[in-house]
Amino acid sequence: MNVLVLSATASAINVLLSLKDMPNIKIFVTDADPYAAGLYYTFVTPMVIPRARDLGEYRKALEYILTEHKIDILFPSSDHDMEGIMELISHGWEPNVKMFRPDYKIYRTFSDKLALNIELSKNGFLVPKFFSSNESLQLPVVVKPTREGGGKGVYIVDNEQECSLKLAEIRARFGDSYIIQEYIPGGVGSIYMVVLIYGQDGKIYGESVTQSHRTFYTWGASGMAGTIVNEPEAAELAQDMIASLGGWVGPINLEFKRHAENRRFYLMEANCRLNGYSYLNTMNGLNFPKAMYELLLEGSTTPLSYKQLSQPMNFVYGLREKPIAP
Repeated sequence: MNVLVLSATASAINVLLSLKDMPNIKIFVTDADPYAAGLYYTFVTPMVIPRARDLGEYRKALEYILTEHKIDILFPSSDHDMEGIMELISHGWEPNVKMFRPDYKIYRTFSDKLALNIELSKNGFLVPKFFSSNESLQLPVVVKPTREGGGKGVYIVDNEQECSLKLAEIRARFGDSYIIQEYIPGGVGSIYMVVLIYGQDGKIYGESVTQSHRTFYTWGASGMAGTIVNEPEAAELAQDMIASLGGWVGPINLEFKRHAENRRFYLMEANCRLNGYSYLNTMNGLNFPKAMYELLLEGSTTPLSYKQLSQPMNFVYGLREKPIAP
């Protein structure tokens, strides 16, 4: 089977490492950056293509690759590639390939931080309060673009003048789509990632909760060290949120921050893909990419959950994740 992974960094690398030892699979990888790390593995066929947001050229490149290399299964693994694929499908693109096809409107809600906050708030879930630019702010607040990930353009501000300056910077870089949001105090170990896989039938086939003990930024984002944890409250909350918005198909991860004082989980964002350090799950015997492959190929797979773990391993961030002593 010929498998095409779109993107060659972060979660894509975890997909590559999780699939590389499976028999009868040939892996193809694309990225817009010719220096993307995942393009340089010896077990992949690498290709450089236009950016996903250059939609016309992106489509031409994908159609050529799908046909030329007889691709059977397609995995978009980055936010931009997921956006590109969903936009193409919404405009009638129907590639002859096996891939997860979530509902476009639901995807747009999950991938927009403001829309997600609004809808979940309407449905009665606890989310950080959000402000319009002309409201009286309850400082400190977080300002960030609504459709970017990885901590890009995120600022914590504690006065109105700084807030105006950072909003101007965000508009210059990302346009007028932004959110002003209540800051949730946390501290070390406050970030939790719930990773789920839904089949085309809407059922859950994979569930894992990871806790980040070190993050690239002091407030969260980009986990640098952590472990799988047994947090059924977070897992159930994530599933309830997804169900309230109409369900999902394929991989998705929801990032929560646990409030330092009331200890409740607040949703920070959702990403319609595996998370950046999802290889931690594979190291612990929960191979999410393999399960995704089997779901697309066969329609079913053995469900993955924390209950299957005997002695969970931690991870630290090196060139990629490496297991360390529990």
